Amino acid sequence: PKSAPKSTSTDKVQHHLHTTDVEDSEETKRAIDAVKQAELADAEKLGYNPYEARAMTSGQARTATVAMTTGTISAENAPSKISGDNNMASPGRANAPLDPADASVSLDPTFEHAFQALVTSNAEHSAVLKSMKIMRTLITNATTKGQQGGDETSSKFRRVRLSNPKIREAITDMNGALELMMCVGFVLSENEDDGETYLVYPPGDTGPGWLKNGIARMEAYEKSK
Repeated sequence: PKSAPKSTSTDKVQHHLHTTDVEDSEETKRAIDAVKQAELADAEKLGYNPYEARAMTSGQARTATVAMTTGTISAENAPSKISGDNNMASPGRANAPLDPADASVSLDPTFEHAFQALVTSNAEHSAVLKSMKIMRTLITNATTKGQQGGDETSSKFRRVRLSNPKIREAITDMNGALELMMCVGFVLSENEDDGETYLVYPPGDTGPGWLKNGIARMEAYEKSK
């Protein structure tokens, strides 16, 4: 009988390469499976898939950034902006920044902290939008109408009574709202005549240099709903 052909060194090398390729392929497959499982776990935790390519409004991008950097958003308290709705940009509309303010002027860190607390730590997104709109109106009135004319007519635009039910709902009971109002210039004041507590904006003050940017950011968030 003929003896079996002896394997050459070339055959051994090819066998080794084939075996290595199979091992690498299995290892690669396991790594891919692990990544997919991690992605599914993140999506389940956040309530949306942060790795999925999708169109986002500026508000969605901002809130998602806060979620990834601070870890304060969960599926339970995430605003509806990032909880799975797929609002796409309207056809023909450019995704230009909504903020019309001067980008070269930085916002005060205290404002940034209060703003992030407002949009991430309050459970009801509709309440956040309502609070944002009311505060933006109060701030604008205090720094414009509240600085014009005599004190009798202008002072009413610079005073906010905290016991007012609408104000209590929009500011006092909202995480971050009172801090935001104070960082733009309002101060807490006790009125001895009626025993009420007010937020008061000082006369002759049109606000800090970054206020325009702050108001623009608030308005942009409202419009990105």
